[in-house]
Amino acid sequence: MVFVHEYFILFIISIQCFYSQGLIFPVASFGAYPNDNIDDTSATQNAIAAAVSNGTNNVVLFQSGTYDFSGTIYIYGAIGFTLTGQGMDQTLLLVHSPIPLFYTINSQQVTIKAFAIDFNPLPFTAGYVVSVTSSYLDLQVVAPHQTDVGQKVGAIFRYDPVLKKPAIGNKTYEIYQTPPANKNTTLISNGTLRIYLQFPTQFVVGDAIVARYSFTIHALYGQDVTDLTIQSLTIYTAWYFGIYTSRTRRLHMIDYHVKPRDGRWLSTSGDCMHFGDSREFINIEDCSCEGQGDDGLNVQAFVFEVVQKLNSTALIIKTNNWEDTLNIGIGTNVEFSTSSQPFTPYTSAIVASSTSINSTSRLFTFTSSISVNVGDRVCVVDNLTLTIRNLTVTNNRARGILLSTQNVHITKSLFNGTSAPAILFQPSLYWNEGPAPRNMILSENVFINCNQGLYRQSGVITMAPDPTQLVPVMYNIKITSSTFYNGPYSGGMIQCTNVDGVVLSGNYLATNNSIAPVIFCNSRNITAYDNTVVNTQSVINQYYLYDTTSPCLANLSSIINISASAFNSSFPPPVIPTASGVQVNTYQSTTTSSTSTTSSTSSTNIVITTTTSTIGNSSTSSTINSNSTVSTSTSNIHRTSVASQKDFSRWYIVTLLTWKLLHYSIFSFDNTLYN
Repeated sequence: MVFVHEYFILFIISIQCFYSQGLIFPVASFGAYPNDNIDDTSATQNAIAAAVSNGTNNVVLFQSGTYDFSGTIYIYGAIGFTLTGQGMDQTLLLVHSPIPLFYTINSQQVTIKAFAIDFNPLPFTAGYVVSVTSSYLDLQVVAPHQTDVGQKVGAIFRYDPVLKKPAIGNKTYEIYQTPPANKNTTLISNGTLRIYLQFPTQFVVGDAIVARYSFTIHALYGQDVTDLTIQSLTIYTAWYFGIYTSRTRRLHMIDYHVKPRDGRWLSTSGDCMHFGDSREFINIEDCSCEGQGDDGLNVQAFVFEVVQKLNSTALIIKTNNWEDTLNIGIGTNVEFSTSSQPFTPYTSAIVASSTSINSTSRLFTFTSSISVNVGDRVCVVDNLTLTIRNLTVTNNRARGILLSTQNVHITKSLFNGTSAPAILFQPSLYWNEGPAPRNMILSENVFINCNQGLYRQSGVITMAPDPTQLVPVMYNIKITSSTFYNGPYSGGMIQCTNVDGVVLSGNYLATNNSIAPVIFCNSRNITAYDNTVVNTQSVINQYYLYDTTSPCLANLSSIINISASAFNSSFPPPVIPTASGVQVNTYQSTTTSSTSTTSSTSSTNIVITTTTSTIGNSSTSSTINSNSTVSTSTSNIHRTSVASQKDFSRWYIVTLLTWKLLHYSIFSFDNTLYN
């Protein structure tokens, strides 16, 4: 009987393993069917509610086809929950209102995967200016954009339809406005939309423009979620960000993509990804952001202000954003800094409790006494780690990555045609974002024609707090084994403002201007060695420059170990862009210095050319890469098929084990009885 007991236990364990993924809840069982043009909001919400209320590890399943939505779907209190379609190119969720589609709150172990999201109507329109006055402009709308009547336009930027990205160079401009009251968009003739202006602008007849409507919501929200995974998901547009999360603990972004659809001039109206006050770690892998109206990725915590000191352990703290940002949680570590040096912390404390006072303030108590003053700044610093691998950001209106966080590793990522710096490290009092970055490693990345449009800075990689400080506030930044192809307006390779400890090594810079690769302000301990510069049209006489913009002072910078020899190595690009992402250049070790430029170009099929495009009545020049577009469709299909094979293999093994154990249990039981 001992054998029977042991086999029976194993049999039960195998059954539990088989059902560990929980139950499947097809949305069709609740009345949501694809391709019927019927609103699927209620049916999908009911399917999710049933899955969440029936235990853990349950799955809500969409079939192939298009589903229609008019309202937000909430995922609340879920544990071990999966929402899945049949694949990014198989299941489309089409939203017909300016709303968030999914709002995940107070949940654990949530996975959202395998479908695409789009909105109709779009949050923007685009075309050519055919008439303009101080109070309105008329837009000849270009398909597939729409003549949306009754919209309020909050922002307009100039676009380059030849380069298929926001305009670059000297003719780059945009406006933000509060739309005039009772002055919504109107149709003045077939295909021509009148957009009302709050003030006179630079736009002229012939300009190609993108007009974005008032910014409202994001496609995906996550708030107070632990172990959130977004996988194999495409977002074609959104009324603001593709995804926004707040206080998410352990976040995985895998095979996530934002890109324009069907020839549109824009994808999301705002950021591709934006993560506020995240905890423990964020992992981003095999993702891409193309043509969005703001940053590719923004990671930050919030900066608050002490408005009243009650005693040595109790403070009233105010937010300049919205109330929920103050709900940082018990046990959270915060740092304090003075108003005069807002990015230089002088003490820290751990939250013991917090209570809401009003819409902008909370009462906080701390686990130990602290000595702070009214007006001091407060920021969450909870040792977040950010890891980015194989991220592509292309042709967007602002930065590739904007970071006010610490402990970052960015590797094998491609930045192509970002209007502003490819990577900007910037704690900001304007946006009330922090903390000041430190411990940053950037390795084996490729930068092509970045920092040539709106919001460009002095460097393709820029470190610049807002406002500029007199002392360093960012520390320990290493940029290594990366490839830079700078365009005519890109500026230098890096800008260092208020930084202590920067190392540049093993990088390759191709440029046709004489701008110094390194520009710095009020920084120290800047070192460069073993870098290659290829310049066929001009001579670089200085390899670093002091920024003279106030409050930058040369005597506030020190220990600058940069000489011409730091940039006179002769090696081809250490990493190159390919159809599947960035890879190490295998030709590097065999290419001689005399042929490094030609060899690296031919081996990677990269051609750096200068093209001129005419937009309206002006011309712009740009260095572009003829093979810079990175396609992920093949790898997406491969990943999906591998995942399916793994799921089938796991099912097969568990089933086989179950029947084997059942067979051996019966066999052992028979033998026991016989004996």
